[in-house]
Order: sequence, then structure tokens, then C-alpha cells
Amino acid sequence: MVNRLQIAEKAAQKAMEVALCFLNDARVLKSDFKDIKTLADLRMNESILHELESTKISILSEEMDFPGNEIPDQCWIVDPLDGTYNFSRKYPCAGISIGFWENGNPVLGIVKDIFNNITYSSVSGEGARKNESKMEVSKTTDLKDAILATGFPSGASYETNDLLQIVRNIQEFKKIRAIGAASIMLCHVANGIFDVYYEKDIYIWDVAAGLSLVEEAGGQFFLRRTPGTFKYEVLASNKALFQKAKSLLIK
Repeated sequence: MVNRLQIAEKAAQKAMEVALCFLNDARVLKSDFKDIKTLADLRMNESILHELESTKISILSEEMDFPGNEIPDQCWIVDPLDGTYNFSRKYPCAGISIGFWENGNPVLGIVKDIFNNITYSSVSGEGARKNESKMEVSKTTDLKDAILATGFPSGASYETNDLLQIVRNIQEFKKIRAIGAASIMLCHVANGIFDVYYEKDIYIWDVAAGLSLVEEAGGQFFLRRTPGTFKYEVLASNKALFQKAKSLLIK
């Protein structure tokens, strides 16, 4: 697993070098409803695939076609640029996300915070780190004192009733943060900055690495897949809040 971590770290660093070439212009290629695609996404994806293909392990990436909709028993799960719209507008919150999953579970995660040049990393059984510093989830025990990180992913429903349900749910928390990059929000949960993360209809590549970070930092997560898609309902938090948040948010 150490070798895989090194490979993932190298892939993330190479993608970071590509990202820096697009900081002034991400080169928007397409805009559909709530989502955009940029040349930066594609070039960063190419860079990551070049590094990971040497492992001969299946790769599921946002920026490539994947046969079927089942995740293989061993699989790299990649979002080369999480927070594309942020990146295109120079809002300093975007990440490179590389996860490794076995039998449906995250066992390795790398998230590179592009604008702050921070590397978050985790390996199953070895803890989670922010650069070289160990991370731990928060010790918050009551939802009324908790920060909820959430958002409105491009694949989510924007129907009025669905949005109103989100409003009802978030009223139970102290503060709400929606920063437009699921991978970075999960890093902040792992690092004890945020207490709970929840999104519905988020794509697996947005959270694959971050869930490993949260778990290795002492947290817990819940996943529920939308049948026939790579979309999931995802909850992650410290263990003290997990059941309370799950009872409130998961219907």
C-alpha cells in the first residue's frame, strides 16, 4: 500500500503542476446547467492517468468513460479537479482527489489543495495527515454547536421541495458552510475544522479520497447509492455526532 500511496502522491503532484498552468484561464469548453468542463480538467486527468496506469488497476475518473456502473473490487477513483467552477473563477477552493478502493471501501486517499499547496493523505490503519501533521476529527458532541459542510452538487435535484427539505435539516446546526468542493470539505472534517459533511446525489469521485481521510482521522461515514449511477448520498462526521446527524439527515 505504501507504493500505491507514493504513486498517488506523485500523480497528484504532477496534476498540480498542470493546474498551475491554467490558473489564469481554465479554458471553459462546455457549460451545461449547473456544471462546466474545462481544458484544465482534461489535461490534469491525462496527467493523473499517465501515472496510475502503471499499476494495471482499474481507474474510474470523472473525465473518462467507464464500462457499466459497478465499481471494481480494486479501483482508483479520481476527480482531477474538484471544484472546477471555483477554479475557473479563481475562488481559492479546489482540489485534486485520488482515492483507492477495495471491495467497496476507501483504503487510501490523497487530496491536493491546489490554491494552498497542501497535501492531505491517508492509508487504511495508518491515520490521516495534513502534509506531515496528523489529523483528528473534532470533539463536538451536539448538533447545535456543529458546523455542517454541505452543497448543491451538479447532479442534485433543484426542485423546490428538495431544497426546502435541505433548509429544514440545516436549521439544527450552529453554522453551515458550502464551499463548492466536496473533497476539501471532507478534508476539513478530517482536520476537525468542520464537524459534519452531508450531500445528496454527489458523485463518488468527489468523495472517494476524502472518506478515507475522515475514517483514518477517527470519523465515520454513511454511503447510499442511487441505483444505476455513480451518485451517492453521503454523510461523514466525528463519531460523537454521527448517529444524531444520520437520524436528522438520512430519510
